[in-house]
This record gives sequence, structure tokens and C-alpha cells, in this order.
Amino acid sequence: MMQTTTAAPTMATAATGKTASLLALGLRPVPRTASRGVRRATVAGIVFGAAMVATSAAIHLHLWRIGYRHISEIGPAFLFQWASGFVLAAVLLAWRRLAVVAAGFAFCAGSVVALVLSATVGFLGLHDGLDVPWADWSLASESAGAFVLAVCAGVMLRRR
Repeated sequence: MMQTTTAAPTMATAATGKTASLLALGLRPVPRTASRGVRRATVAGIVFGAAMVATSAAIHLHLWRIGYRHISEIGPAFLFQWASGFVLAAVLLAWRRLAVVAAGFAFCAGSVVALVLSATVGFLGLHDGLDVPWADWSLASESAGAFVLAVCAGVMLRRR
């Protein structure tokens, strides 16, 4: 007679469960259980955040076109910032999910960090100050986008 035992969950099963949980979290939409005002404010915040991401992309395209393209590391980075920013802004508008909102936050916050680094200690071979063309607009739009998208992500995380 064969003896059967039930196997304990393996590490692969546990990892698959965690992956599924992270995927479900990333796909979380604007909460339906929130009040109408909170839902509208969250959607408006995501739209505003998308506009700030697009603004950052437009600034980086303009800077690339007026001469930053000739700086070896910065030129390709600004071109990537432009392309990825416009794609991300469109995805934010079309598919308002937590993972996309978090990506928008990371995009804006990373841009602020890169600008501050370039203005202080240098970044990717560039050492500019905050008095260079469009630095104030870039810093303002990216900071506002990061803040608003962080608030939207917080609402999406807390509400089910």
C-alpha cells in the first residue's frame, strides 16, 4: 500500500503567489469604493501628472534640439526622456493603474534628482546651474508632477 502525503507549498509556489499579488497591486485602478469626489480628484490628479510628464518631455526635446544633443551622455538621455515621457503621458491618460501612476512618479522624481545633481555635483558629465534655460520650468513641472502622482498613488494604495 502506497502512502500519500500532501506536499507543503514550495518556494516556487510562494514566489508565484507573491508575483500574482504584486501584479494585482500594480493593476489596481482608481478605487471604486472611494467617494465620487475622491475618485474625481484622483483622476484629475493623474491627468495633471500626465500633463507634467509631457511638459518635462517637451522641455527635454527642446533642450536637445537647441544643443544638448552634442553632449555625449546627456544628448541620448534627453532624447530618451522626450520619447519615454510622451509615451508615459499617453499611457497615464489611457490606462490609469497604480503601476503606471508609480512610473509617472518615478519619472518626475528621477528628473528632479538628475537636475539637482547636474546643478550641484554634476550628472552624466554635465555640470549646469539652476540658472540654465528652462531649469526653473523643468524643476517646477517635475516637482509638481511627482507630488501629485505620489498623492494619487497613495489614494490608490489605501482604498480597495
